[in-house]
Amino acid sequence: MRAILWGSVARSNRPTLYALQSGRRRRRPLPRPRLRWVLLVLVPVLLIGLAAYSWWVVRPLTDKSAGVVPPGAVGPLQVPGGGGPKGTEPAAFDAAAARTKPVPGVHASAALLVDPVTGRVLWMHRPHQQRAIASLTKLMTALLAQQRGDTSGSFRVTPAMTGIPGSGLDLHAGERVSAHDMLAATLLLSANDAATALAVRSADTTPKFVGLMNKEAHSLGLKDTHYSNPSGIYDTGNHSSAWDVAELSRRVLGVGALAGLVGSKVYTPQKGNDYINTNKLLWTYPGAVGIKTGFTSASGPSVVAAATRSGHTLIAVVLDAHGDEFTNAANLLDWGFRRVGNAPA
Repeated sequence: MRAILWGSVARSNRPTLYALQSGRRRRRPLPRPRLRWVLLVLVPVLLIGLAAYSWWVVRPLTDKSAGVVPPGAVGPLQVPGGGGPKGTEPAAFDAAAARTKPVPGVHASAALLVDPVTGRVLWMHRPHQQRAIASLTKLMTALLAQQRGDTSGSFRVTPAMTGIPGSGLDLHAGERVSAHDMLAATLLLSANDAATALAVRSADTTPKFVGLMNKEAHSLGLKDTHYSNPSGIYDTGNHSSAWDVAELSRRVLGVGALAGLVGSKVYTPQKGNDYINTNKLLWTYPGAVGIKTGFTSASGPSVVAAATRSGHTLIAVVLDAHGDEFTNAANLLDWGFRRVGNAPA
């Protein structure tokens, strides 16, 4: 029996105690993470990331106070002939010392940079070339409606105010709307039907209002400008130049009520959703105070932008930008502020 037991032990494949201590240890396989624990880690991380993205990108679009220009904030412009003393006229544009060499990062069919107070033109490119201007037309519509006292109270929408192509409020005949809401929609949303509604309310018909627009353009000395409609959605017979758009823009900035609107990121109407300004520079460019965007296939991406730094304001007009119109305008403004010594440190 002992022999049998000894033989069994001798034939055993088990290592000796020494072998167990001195031989290579086999690594234990790493435990596989369970799906439940992976989800418990990843889900909070994704939620935190989404919350951070919303705070950084989405929140500014709903921040109504950040984009509102307080009353009088644009007042230091003191552009005569706009909101200034009656009978005074702004200084005529002076292009005698204007630069014409290309500005890095500025590529457009026509453009101009001007000091709206002194009238000094800092830079220009084809300043008098007549071009389609799309919704930049609405600057004249808003200015004229404001001058005629037709931007307060309310009125009923007529069939002539509806069915305008392009972006709009989808107005319906018979509904009652606020005139100031229509003014805000015209300048911030670039709503074509809102601009038409202001025009019809002010002059009874669109053709009559267009006649008033052209009369005002002549009065302001806008020699490159002719209007055919109050919204700019129709390009036929509707054109202006970088020079004239800049002149019109400083008139708009000289009217406190209009300057406050074009400098606002968000406007809350009496009914419906908030109006978000189409001018992205209000969120991205330090000191931006307006003013208007425009686009049709004929005009190309266009923008007139104004900004104030250290109490000094510049207006940049970019027509048919080659690339992003906001980047073009920002580069032109940066160049201008460096020229006048007001660039931030």
